[in-house]
Amino acid sequence: MRKKLLILGLALLHFAAFAGGEKFQINFHISPNGEWLWFSGSPSSSFYNSSFGTKLSYNVGLEYKRFFDPSLSLSIGALYMNKGFRNKDPFDPSQITLYSSHMAALPISLNIHQDITRRTEMIYSLGIVPGYSFSERVRSSLYSGEDNPTEGLFDLADSKGNIDLLNDVYLGAALGIGISTYLKSRVVMVIQPTFKFQLNNAHDYLGIFIPGDPVAMRMNSFGVDFKIGYFFTKQVRNRTKDI
Repeated sequence: MRKKLLILGLALLHFAAFAGGEKFQINFHISPNGEWLWFSGSPSSSFYNSSFGTKLSYNVGLEYKRFFDPSLSLSIGALYMNKGFRNKDPFDPSQITLYSSHMAALPISLNIHQDITRRTEMIYSLGIVPGYSFSERVRSSLYSGEDNPTEGLFDLADSKGNIDLLNDVYLGAALGIGISTYLKSRVVMVIQPTFKFQLNNAHDYLGIFIPGDPVAMRMNSFGVDFKIGYFFTKQVRNRTKDI
């Protein structure tokens, strides 16, 4: 499955490089997210899922969007993602662990655009999100001396402990449905709720997290993408009307 998705991503990149459309867009992208770790494939999965909760986080980056037709585009981005989870010890609820994986990602998505009015449209996006974790941080009584760490969007203080807990390689699927509207003749704003599901197993079997259990772990998220973009070059030809 992962191999097929990577092949699809490379094919989309090739299509973007040689397509004849003349319209493209550069977007600034930021999104608050709820992140959680989901367990499966183990008799203990339901116990784990009841102990691990959602943490707040964010994504930020840039996106290049190439139009092949007014109703079809391909997006390629460069994104910083802060993924992770919040865990409450089931035997001692006062003990909280807050985990963050800082990732660099290159999301690729295919977008369908549906006009609502002359200035507003619906956007339906499906894509893949390959990424790599360059830093993992844990806040807890053991690693940072905090019994109940305060949760926030920014997670970069020196008090947090460095650790190698989960798989550094991330491959996710992303599904989003949102709305886009013009603020000016070439300036556009996008608001798009998006769900990301991790495709590969985040469990590092050589690591220290739940050793000896064949459980599968996936860092999933749901957030709202906010994008401000600018259109460049001429309007792309409407190939649908040509047909």
